[in-house]
Amino acid sequence: MTKGRYFVSGKPPFGIGLEAVGEVVEVGEDVENLKVGQCIAYINSRCNSYAEYTCIDAEGVFVIPEATPSYLGLIVSGLTATIGLDKAARIMAGETVLVTAAAGGAGHIAVQWAKAADCHVIGTCSTEEKEKLLKDLGCDRVINYKKENIAEVLAKDYPKGVNVVWETIGGQVFDDCLKNLSVKGRLIVVGGITGYKTEEKEALVKRDLSSLPEQLLFKSAAVMGFLVLTYNECFASYFKFMSESIESGKLKILTDNGEKSTGNEFFGMEGIIRGVEHLHSGKSSGKVIARLY
Repeated sequence: MTKGRYFVSGKPPFGIGLEAVGEVVEVGEDVENLKVGQCIAYINSRCNSYAEYTCIDAEGVFVIPEATPSYLGLIVSGLTATIGLDKAARIMAGETVLVTAAAGGAGHIAVQWAKAADCHVIGTCSTEEKEKLLKDLGCDRVINYKKENIAEVLAKDYPKGVNVVWETIGGQVFDDCLKNLSVKGRLIVVGGITGYKTEEKEALVKRDLSSLPEQLLFKSAAVMGFLVLTYNECFASYFKFMSESIESGKLKILTDNGEKSTGNEFFGMEGIIRGVEHLHSGKSSGKVIARLY
């Protein structure tokens, strides 16, 4: 969205920001499930979360114990990871699951979710610090693509292929993962970071996929796109389960507010800009957050 790749139909001025945590300061006459003073997390399809005050529909709200960053990580990132792996990838115990950009906001939750489902989890990352982070989260095999070639590692260590690929990179990584899918494997397209970093929108589609039908046919494999907003009927139950998992210590939510990585907190409108730039730099770990006040 920040690179103008999708949801670009609006004309300025328009609100920005899809998710936030905060405190209820007023409720409408017909709202019965919320009250003033409650802390909430919400996803707002009208995209105006980067504001000190905002008016939203009560049905898109999740009540939380306190407005802390951990709960922010459960909204778009958490719901994407958990619903995507369950409903789109259909992971099962004993399967091998590859998570690309595994130290990111959604990736680090996907790693934990797949491990909790008794899967063998492979995670890709770009630094030694992220390697350690992923091992601490339970990754069985970490591929630092700055030091190892993803295709070579998969071909050598997983000759029968990978059952599920959680793909957020695109480009050559997509090609390598597709080639190393197992029989009945599922590759779930969640994003395309490689294309977002280019200036030309066309770069997203300049791939030679002429052999894709044959590759899928002879393995009975599948490539599927996943956008969490099309699964809104699952939001409440998954958010509740993740919240309970945080409180019980079974789920860790990693956040990056800029203090450790850049020396200063991402604060206010300027902080949002810095946070987005930090996200695109590839240096962030966990969910990048900004505080408005």
